[in-house]
Amino acid sequence: MNEELKNWHAPCGIYCKRCPGVQAYNCKGCRTHEGQILDFPVCKTFQCITEKGHDFCYECSDFPCEKLQTIVNFEIFAPHNSKIYNLLMIQKLGLSNWAKICEEKSDLYYKGKKIQYGGDPLTLEEKDPNFYKKK
Repeated sequence: MNEELKNWHAPCGIYCKRCPGVQAYNCKGCRTHEGQILDFPVCKTFQCITEKGHDFCYECSDFPCEKLQTIVNFEIFAPHNSKIYNLLMIQKLGLSNWAKICEEKSDLYYKGKKIQYGGDPLTLEEKDPNFYKKK
């Protein structure tokens, strides 16, 4: 597994380059910092995965677990809300193939829109302004 790629993809699935900590703290990813960014406590998810000898949470028999649950007061750290999706895509595609599209998927996560309700794909296109009007 490419170590540089792995360093930018946290064990929990966060794509580190999209985390605000990269710019704010000159962070190089939690793997590089052994799970501890600045004076923050050691990440419990990083600690767990390291103790179990896995590279990513999806490799664990307990996946998904409570450590991956998103929480509202972390919405400022938007990458935390994409962890499960990212992990499943890494599992499905492999890290190298996921790395080829994760920038695009990340753009869709931050800027994307649904054209209509349901499971349709995200798009960066503008919605039809009449879509939500009563007919």
